[in-house]
Formats: sequence, structure tokens, C-alpha cells
Amino acid sequence: MRPIHQVVAGATRQDAITRHVFRARGVIRAMGHPSEVYCDPRHLAADLADEVRDVNGWRVTAGTDAAAILHYSIESPAFTHVVEHCSACAIHYHNITPADLLWTFNPNLAAQCREGRARLVAFAPRVIGAAADSAFNAEEMDALGFPPVAVIGVLRPDGGPTPARTRHPGPPRILFVGRGVPNKAQHSCILVVAALGQVGVEVRLRLVGSWGGSPAYTAYCHVLARDLRVADQVEFLGSVSDADLAHEYATADAFLCLSEHEGFCVPIVEALEAGIPVVAFRAGAVAETLGHAGIVLDDKSPSLVAEALLGVLSGDIGVPESARREQISHHSAERTTARLQDFIRTLA
Repeated sequence: MRPIHQVVAGATRQDAITRHVFRARGVIRAMGHPSEVYCDPRHLAADLADEVRDVNGWRVTAGTDAAAILHYSIESPAFTHVVEHCSACAIHYHNITPADLLWTFNPNLAAQCREGRARLVAFAPRVIGAAADSAFNAEEMDALGFPPVAVIGVLRPDGGPTPARTRHPGPPRILFVGRGVPNKAQHSCILVVAALGQVGVEVRLRLVGSWGGSPAYTAYCHVLARDLRVADQVEFLGSVSDADLAHEYATADAFLCLSEHEGFCVPIVEALEAGIPVVAFRAGAVAETLGHAGIVLDDKSPSLVAEALLGVLSGDIGVPESARREQISHHSAERTTARLQDFIRTLA
């Protein structure tokens, strides 16, 4: 059967797109198609060298009849190289952060994102199929003239049984999971901690995710917490293992997402699966991913978010359990796999 390979701009084990492509590779192979993952070697984590192929060797190793799925989340010469040398290409759009959310703290990344968005349109006439994580992403592709877009979602590794919810001693724990970059808006979460303190409510904000990509923003968040006198209530946990992340979900009292832009937001799904109440700002695909299974806010003024969190923590504000289960089912591996299989059939 026709080889169907996947191409990414970069790959690391903790990255959601990398995890998706590995799981998708298994799905594609189970359908009978040879399938590998290709990457720009300059942005490939050393511990994945045996699992991911060098995109520069595409013409030698991919096969003359191979199709490619480009996982587009930032501009990369890997995509242009493959488009020029494969027999047929499709694109899976994971969205790109708008540059204006990044200029202040990370101008280099902002420039890359601006270029990535500008170059995306050039792929529209060159692909035979298009997919996206969310309808939000699909709408952007529709506007750029891509073929009809299949909304697939995101596949995640099987992490095993979800740990039982565990009440911990001390103040309520507010969790957010995401890279330490300006568009994830961890600073907004810190402002909420300060707002809660002004009404006599002490919480612990636990921030999980790598902080290596934007040193200026990291410094800003630390200074903000110090100046607001909540530094002892904000814990910068960095990147953690899957086991430690599962523990964070199991011991959290609420999940707070005040991100300014999301093309999907995998941690929201993980929070729902863990049974944690979710309070989130309506940005990008957040409302779509969360559905009616959490509290979606149109305004993230610290006082308003603090009020919503107080309602969730006290139990005065909640959502029907049926809504949570419905959303978990929609994002399940089974249903996401089925949507991916339908897309793969269009390429075969």
C-alpha cells in the first residue's frame, strides 16, 4: 500500500504534536500503510534520533509513491523540501500563535510565527487534503483557500489509569499546564492569585511546563509574583514526567487557563479526564475544546476570574457530569482515531 509519512518542524518527547504524530503513525501502519516520521534534524531531540528520520533524506528513504502529511505549527524548510519531492501532500494545521502576542518578550519567536502564518497560504494549492485539530483552526484554513478541512482533534499517548483524586493538606491548588511563553498568559494567573489574596483567600498556583523558551517572560512572571507579594504562593514546576503530571492533576482543586491563543489545548482535556473543575478564558479553540464541561469566561479581569474560581472551589458553580463525560468522549482516542482513519482514506 502507499506509504503515508508525517513531517514535523521539530520533535521532543513532551511536545503535544510529537506525541500526536507517534500515535498517528501507529494508526496509519495499522491501516496497512508504511509510515515514518520525518523532521528537520536541527530541531530533533537527541533521545528521538532512532525514532525520527532526517527530512533531508526524503528522496532516498520515503519511496517514490509516498504521500506526506505536513504537521504545520510554524514555518520550516522541512515542509518546502517535502512538498517539492513527494508525490502527494496533505497538511494538518495545529495553528500558529499570532506574532503580536509575542513581540514584547520574544521577538525572535514572534518573527518566526509571523513568517509561518504568511507562508501558510502558499501550501493551499499544493496539497490534496487538509486537516486540523479544531474547527477554529479549520476556519483559518478555509479562509486561505485550502481543500475542505477534516477536523480530527489530537491523539495522545495512553497514560494508563487516571490516578484517583487525592485531597492534599493546605490551601486549594490551582493548576495550569503549558509552556512558559507570553501567549499562555501565566502572568494573568498570577494576577488572579493576588486578587484572591485581597479578599482573604489563599491558594497555591502550580505552573507546569518548560520555561526555557522565553527567558524575558520567565523573569517577568517571577518579578510580578514578587511585586504582588504572592511569590510564596506561585510554584514554577517546570517540565515534569508523565507520572508527576498525573499527580498534579490528581491533587489539583481547579484548572485555570487564561491563555490568549489556543489551537486546541490538550491540558484542558487532561483536566476533564482527571475530574478537575475547569475555568478558562474564551480564546481561540478553548471554548470548543471545553464545550459545556467547564466555565468559559469572556473577560479575564482578575477580580472576575477570582469570583469564578471561588464559586468553583466552594461548589456553588458547577457543570453537569453528563457534559464532562460527553466532552471526554468526543476527544477520546477511539473517536479521534476514527476521524484520522477517515482522513487517511482520502489520501490513500
